[in-house]
Amino acid sequence: MPGSDGHPVDLAVIGGGIAGLWILDAAVRAGRNAILIEAFELGHGQSVAAQGIIHGGLKYTLRERDLDAAGAIADMPAFWRNRHESGDGDGPDLRAARMSAPCTWMWRTDSLASRLGMLGAKAALRTRPETVPEGERPPLLRAASGAVLRVAEPVFDTRSVLGAIAAGHTDRIFGVDGPEGMEFASAGGRVERLILRSGSGEVVVRPASVVLAAGIGNEALLARLGLDAAVAQRRPLHMALVRGRSLPEFHGHCVDGNKTRVTITSARDDAGRTIWQLGGDLAERGVDRDDMAQRQAASEELRGVLPAFDLDRIDDLEWSSYRVDRAERRTRAGLRPDDAEVISLHDGRLVTAWPTKWALAPRLAAAVLEATEGVAGSTGDASASAELPEVFETLRRPGIAAFPWEERSWTSHHDVVSAEPA
Repeated sequence: MPGSDGHPVDLAVIGGGIAGLWILDAAVRAGRNAILIEAFELGHGQSVAAQGIIHGGLKYTLRERDLDAAGAIADMPAFWRNRHESGDGDGPDLRAARMSAPCTWMWRTDSLASRLGMLGAKAALRTRPETVPEGERPPLLRAASGAVLRVAEPVFDTRSVLGAIAAGHTDRIFGVDGPEGMEFASAGGRVERLILRSGSGEVVVRPASVVLAAGIGNEALLARLGLDAAVAQRRPLHMALVRGRSLPEFHGHCVDGNKTRVTITSARDDAGRTIWQLGGDLAERGVDRDDMAQRQAASEELRGVLPAFDLDRIDDLEWSSYRVDRAERRTRAGLRPDDAEVISLHDGRLVTAWPTKWALAPRLAAAVLEATEGVAGSTGDASASAELPEVFETLRRPGIAAFPWEERSWTSHHDVVSAEPA
């Protein structure tokens, strides 16, 4: 009886963030019978919290040691922009995704332009910074004392990207009842069968290859398979948020020395308020601060990097923050890897994948397809065009996870600035 010992698929991708969705799309385009399994909602955790900047490597040229990372990511802005503008070619159709801005701004020190130009040339960047005359600067940066640069790195609304990719594969994306909604029959990390449970529904899958693309969830999945979870690392962030109806939309990096002092990206909530996400060094150093201390630090940092912007004049200004971990393959010194990373076991039958950066999802998907090429198609009658059995309809269909700020408490600007210093 077909499926009695598991329904055959070429690829079972576990994790429905930007990594898993891009891998699913690439696998189907390559003619493989692939499915994606998500324990929560699509983008849950790291993906939906990303700031959505498609880096081209410019900020990695601030330090000599990061030049390899700059080279790896150099082609990504043009690649993503093409997916958004035409939807043709190699990769998912992103025409339905929302581009929040076609570029970002970079500002701070007088030596910034020359330093980036020199190291950018060494890194063979495709996206070179453009120094902007004072009259063409955005209003927030008119008073900046040093150079202001325009960088052709697009910014995307993260939920809309996840939704655009998922929309093309709704018949292959399935939700289970949390991490325990997946049961593995495996030996030494080689998965023979995968049992999926959602409510009263249960489906047994016999995958040729399994891809772990669940962000920080990869650690628990590896442990359940009897493998070493220490191949992964986490680098925590404490992101700050500020919102108000009078906040202008803005996307940029303030650079101080060889670090990104603060990165600002913008979104709008259902009430019409602009929300700024504040990352960079502020978020990295904020890991050791409590919520109120991080909100106070963010307020002071914005006054420092945008001296002409009077926060006190915005009547409805509010502050919040949230914590998120960046999940990556472990490096010797605990630093960010230079590129997307995969670990392949059993000749591609189990692959653990980390994109490292949101922008690198296309490179990760290509690496996963290469790692699994030898076993894809081993299920015989399976193909990307074959319809999955009706039993898969008993599993739930995950939606897109909420933005972090939709689930946070907020503090008025007055309470933040009048609180005792942390």
